Formats: sequence, C-alpha cells, structure tokens
Amino acid sequence: MKCEFIQYQLGAYIAGELPPESSLIIERHLRTCPACQAWLEEVQELAQIWQQPDTEPQLDFPDMTADIMNEIRQMPPLYKRQASRMKPKDSRRMMIAHFGVAACIAFCLFQFGVFEHLQTGITHATEIFSSSVDHILKEGKR
Repeated sequence: MKCEFIQYQLGAYIAGELPPESSLIIERHLRTCPACQAWLEEVQELAQIWQQPDTEPQLDFPDMTADIMNEIRQMPPLYKRQASRMKPKDSRRMMIAHFGVAACIAFCLFQFGVFEHLQTGITHATEIFSSSVDHILKEGKR
C-alpha cells in the first residue's frame, strides 16, 4: 500500500474514526514502514497539542494599548489635519503643475507618434487641440 494514502488516513486512525478493517491495514503497514511510523508520531504530537486546553502564551511584550490610545486622543480631529495640509494657494499651484505635466506628456506622445496608428496625424491632433483651447478661452472671457 502506498505511504501517501496511509499518511492521509493517520489523522482519522488516531481519532478512531476508521472502520476496523482499515485500521488493521494501517497497523500492518506501520509495522514495516519507518517513514509512516515517523509520520504517525508527528500526528500524535499534533493531536496532543490540539487536545490541550487553550492557554494564553506568556509574552514579554509590554501592553502599549493605553499609550497609543492617549496619543490618538491628543491628535486634532481629522478634518483639521487635512485642512491644514491643503491651503488654497497650494491647491492652485498643484493644479497648474498637474496640467503642465499632462500637457508635456501629451506633447511627447504626439511627437513620438504614439497616436499615429489611430490615423490622426500630429497636425490634425494639434488643430483639434488648438481649436478646443480657443473654445475654452472664448467661453472664459464671458
């Protein structure tokens, strides 16, 4: 009999959940197979660990919960922390910077011909881009 099958059945064998015929086959195999005997010992050790009552392990870590909670209580509310990070002047600068980066990336993509497979040449795309910019500028002057 193959060891894999025996090792698979050892948990049920130790728990006494196998029929007597299967238990006899496993016992016969265990007498002649040192690998399965070692496996049986390991499964028995694990079964003993599982049968022990749950006990809390003794850890040497200090309880820092109270200290952490005190630090959290001393922090300002979240809306105040977020408001102090983002000033109106900074948000406008960031917006302009993002638009500038986007324009540079778009220019590079057009320049290197990334959009040529769409059958729109750089000149056509530039015309569309410039007409949309003109449209935005005209609406902004109203």
